[in-house]
Amino acid sequence: MQSIKKQYGLTFISWLVILIIAGFLVMIGIKITPVYIDHYAVKSALESVKSEPFAVRKSKVELRNLITKRLNINSIRHVTKEHIKIKSAPGSRIINISYEVRRHIAYNAALVMTFDETVELTSN
Repeated sequence: MQSIKKQYGLTFISWLVILIIAGFLVMIGIKITPVYIDHYAVKSALESVKSEPFAVRKSKVELRNLITKRLNINSIRHVTKEHIKIKSAPGSRIINISYEVRRHIAYNAALVMTFDETVELTSN
């Protein structure tokens, strides 16, 4: 019988479990990273519309088309015109983009990520 002082380290099964868990986490990271990069592009498109002069004077259709063009330039395909909501208020416009992205993981498991960004355009 060996003493406890000579028993140290991980077994092959322990290493295998650790590698499987690490591999799963890396796979999840690979699947969700592009979604968050796309979300940053959506936020940038909203901020660029906010900084555009006289944006509050544009019609809802013009604003929606302006945002859609900027999203198309960045190859954002999962945000459509139906996700863009524009509300008028006295002296301002509120633009909201609310969307959901699903990424398949394995078999019938999927990650669901929801995003909601709002920006207010005020007259200068």
